[in-house]
Amino acid sequence: MKIKIFGLEREKLVKYIQKNYPSFKILAQKTKNKPDIVLCYGGDGTLLMAERENPGIPKVAIRNSQICNTCRWETRDAILRLLSEKKFYITKHFKIEAIYKKHLIVALNDIIIGHHNINTALRYKVYINDHQYGTEFLGDGVVVATPIGSTAYYQVITRSNFEEGIGLAFNNTINSIGHVVINNKNIIKVIVTRGPGRMRFDNYKEYFDLKAGDEIIIRKSKEFAQIVNFRGAWEKLNVSISQNRLPLGYCQVCRKYYRDK
Repeated sequence: MKIKIFGLEREKLVKYIQKNYPSFKILAQKTKNKPDIVLCYGGDGTLLMAERENPGIPKVAIRNSQICNTCRWETRDAILRLLSEKKFYITKHFKIEAIYKKHLIVALNDIIIGHHNINTALRYKVYINDHQYGTEFLGDGVVVATPIGSTAYYQVITRSNFEEGIGLAFNNTINSIGHVVINNKNIIKVIVTRGPGRMRFDNYKEYFDLKAGDEIIIRKSKEFAQIVNFRGAWEKLNVSISQNRLPLGYCQVCRKYYRDK
């Protein structure tokens, strides 16, 4: 099996695999050869970085960070053993994209439209399939998230997460309106009515400055991420929301609370 390894401590894992799992062929970071699987050795940010550089290739997140909701519950050895024995299956997870002027942005977690200055608010309007949702919003901005991204910034704002659809979390808005999860076939449009603002996506360093009149179209992308699973079919998302996040959450799609048992 050909693998690539991403992470700040990549070499540490390379040496360990070479010593204990010689059947794996470890590819160089800049090789043009396509790996069978990418090992993301770190946290959530490592997975996002690896997906940007190797889109669509199956990924395994091995915990080497305090925060990693997409990391496997199994130990490093268990993951490597199951991979070597080919005891795994792969699930696909959709991404979202934003169209801004001539730019096309694809994100696995979320697209964030927010204020530019911490001491000033952003004014904006949101449309779902060309129908305005609420009125003009005034606040820190809006986070548009995928199910995988719902355990990130979306979760921090809403104290909830979801397994289907696209979620919109309104960050510190003065408006009396709730967050919403919609079918992923819907198209979202955000119009800035008073800036300045900024748009960011996932953990990428690049950002786009926004001013009054700017429009951003957000929708489901044709691209997919693939995540390696080792457990049963019930582990739908391969994220540990049911372990440390889900007890706080309310799923707006299935209309039920998730609590500790």
